[in-house]
Amino acid sequence: MLYQRTFSERLRRLRPRQLLLSLLLLEALIFLLDMDTGASISYAPFLCIPTALAAWWFGRWPALLFVVLSTAARVIDFSLMRAQHQSALMLTYDVLQSAAFYGCMALIALALRRQRNHILEHARHIRSSFKHERHLRHLESSIRRAVPDDVPAIIHLTSLAASSGSFDQVITDSVRQAALDSSFRAGILQGSALRDVWSGGQCTVPIEFWVAESEGEVRSYMMLLGVDQKDVLSRELHAMVVDPRNRGQGLGSLMVDFFCSHYKQRTLIAACRPESTMLSMLLKRGFAQTDVSRFGYVMLRREC
Repeated sequence: MLYQRTFSERLRRLRPRQLLLSLLLLEALIFLLDMDTGASISYAPFLCIPTALAAWWFGRWPALLFVVLSTAARVIDFSLMRAQHQSALMLTYDVLQSAAFYGCMALIALALRRQRNHILEHARHIRSSFKHERHLRHLESSIRRAVPDDVPAIIHLTSLAASSGSFDQVITDSVRQAALDSSFRAGILQGSALRDVWSGGQCTVPIEFWVAESEGEVRSYMMLLGVDQKDVLSRELHAMVVDPRNRGQGLGSLMVDFFCSHYKQRTLIAACRPESTMLSMLLKRGFAQTDVSRFGYVMLRREC
């Protein structure tokens, strides 16, 4: 097994031109050996080896080249060392049968090559899917309610989102961050906060913070709010941020899925920027557009 692996590694190190020249040399050696042995023994069947290898390593057109070379070598050897073809018809028959033999070898090698590539691609897809699912399971198990010690990380993620244009730039101000730190800690401890209601005015509503950890660091968070005092069961996805280092890994989708499944018995509400990724994710999960706010946000709603 170790020898086979070493041999395969050596083959992979060879450049395509070197491999092709090696096959041409093998083809020539078999032909010369066949000519040297005369009529006593024929090595022509062994010409299928470089032909099949050319099909396996290089594909269709190099395989066709070796089919032509092997056919010519076999016909020339038969004509010079064994017997002259009695007619053009016999010569044509000999060429066709030789081409059919080597062509079949090339086709078999090509079919095996396609099957091998299909199996390898399928195996890569399975490994990739398994790795992705394992990563998502790990992330899902890391989603938990926020505690006061998570507030600095939440503020940091909020600042990153503001820097990228997702939130108002005022959030990056140190005074504003200190106010957010205080209100977030109070919201986590008390479970309620004063909010601006979309219809106007203010009221005290439930507030929840959820975070997702990876390698001991908060990589994402979402803030959920109650709608108003009349509708205490509904939940609004008021804010969600994913660490830029973890974007494109499915963490945002995972957080949205958690929001939808954990509160599936409630009416869910969200406000998104037009043509945003969040808007697309929510529409795929059964949310429907209900309105556009005076600030230009798309209002979404999903009934329980």
